[in-house]
Amino acid sequence: MSQAVCEWRKLFRLPALWVFLALYLAFNGLLIATLTPYDRAFFNETFQTAKALGQQVDEDFWAGLDAMPATENRDLLLESVTGMEDIFETYDTGELADFYAGVVEKSPTAVTWMTWKYSLLAERVEHLAWTNAAMDLYAGPSTYGSHQFLFSSLFRAILCESAILAMLGTLYLLGYEGMHRTECLACSSRTGRRLRRLKVLVALPASAALHGLLAVCTLAPYFLLYDYSGIWDASVSSQFNYFSDMLVVRPFLTWGDFTVGQYLAAALALGAVLTTAFSLLASVCGTLVRNPYLAALALGVVCFGGMGLISVLGELGWWAAYLIACFQPVMIWLSCSAWFTELGLSALLPWQETIASGLNLLLLGGGVLLALGWFDRKDVS
Repeated sequence: MSQAVCEWRKLFRLPALWVFLALYLAFNGLLIATLTPYDRAFFNETFQTAKALGQQVDEDFWAGLDAMPATENRDLLLESVTGMEDIFETYDTGELADFYAGVVEKSPTAVTWMTWKYSLLAERVEHLAWTNAAMDLYAGPSTYGSHQFLFSSLFRAILCESAILAMLGTLYLLGYEGMHRTECLACSSRTGRRLRRLKVLVALPASAALHGLLAVCTLAPYFLLYDYSGIWDASVSSQFNYFSDMLVVRPFLTWGDFTVGQYLAAALALGAVLTTAFSLLASVCGTLVRNPYLAALALGVVCFGGMGLISVLGELGWWAAYLIACFQPVMIWLSCSAWFTELGLSALLPWQETIASGLNLLLLGGGVLLALGWFDRKDVS
């Protein structure tokens, strides 16, 4: 334990770490500042209006319950007051299945996968219709803009910054002895090469902690400006919310029932897992490439090369390979604005971002073990 504490001290006493953290927080502050006072006023006012309307509907419903015919319910009353209709009652996922089947038609395997995914989504639409998720007001007309800013712009920035800090911190720990020319001495000590295993284990919770710190310091001022006090229990599948992929707009169809609070908590938890996966990826590169600067270069090639691979596979029409390539960590990060939904052409499985993050932990964990085994046999003199 004392050795682990020593490694954490090395990392958290690194001035560059705090400089990067400060710069990232400043950038996130600028992101929040791009929202004008009008945007904030519109959100808070429409939220309060939606909240008051929902309360009025509830009061009218319970007050007139005895006199209301048996066929009427709260949704009919809400529809009469607001003009809202339950969009899930008539929504057909077959149109989405046909659209994506046409996109990937060059690959029969991909067509089968996409058709199967949207057949499962049809069951979710029926469930959402039964639970009346579409009749939730969320934040009314300001729902889509605020949801996209929070979970696309702001949360994507937090994830990217967390991943960079996690990878650089991991490479720093693994290359610390090499940069100080004490690697041979460290490997010949009582701890020996087992020190590298300890460094990997130390880097994982440190990465998750940095993600949490960034998230708290960024989201706290955002929620001070935007009043979510009555929104946390609203459904993210409200008809005011939607998702667009390849210019095709569809409702925000999640694979599970999420309120805004639950969705944010789940996204933050999955973000911590994804940040850990990036730390493991850095551990592989940092172990195989002993120079930390070259390891960082190799890590950049792997990450940006993965995005380039997606584009090449799409251009070639190798859609089955394209869908499999979407399991890589960088693609999970890019799709964060619609996590826990069907994700369009970025997924072939329900809950793909969750499954892919778990698979990346397993595969990269195995990769770290193999890399450490190689390092144990390597001459470091």
